[in-house]
Amino acid sequence: MNNDDIYQNLLKDVGSLKDAEVADVCGMDQFINPPERLPDQIKVGSIGDLRDFLRIGNDTLVHKAEKDLWRINEDKTGQVIIERLFDPDTKEPIRV
Repeated sequence: MNNDDIYQNLLKDVGSLKDAEVADVCGMDQFINPPERLPDQIKVGSIGDLRDFLRIGNDTLVHKAEKDLWRINEDKTGQVIIERLFDPDTKEPIRV
């Protein structure tokens, strides 16, 4: 995809790049890096898998960017997993 194609794709719903910024508070960032939702469970293969988290308790983590709580568990096979914690009433992630 060349630069003209990218520019035309950005302008398909708006008249100018300024209009794109006004139409979406995040401007072009949403086009270039669309938001990705984290999975609700992650298998930990190495310590590097935990680089986006801060440990705040024996088995509790906080995701640095999302500010939501996660729990460290071990499955039946001994694989370490981390699971996002949800409010049982609202079904939304618990945030700090």
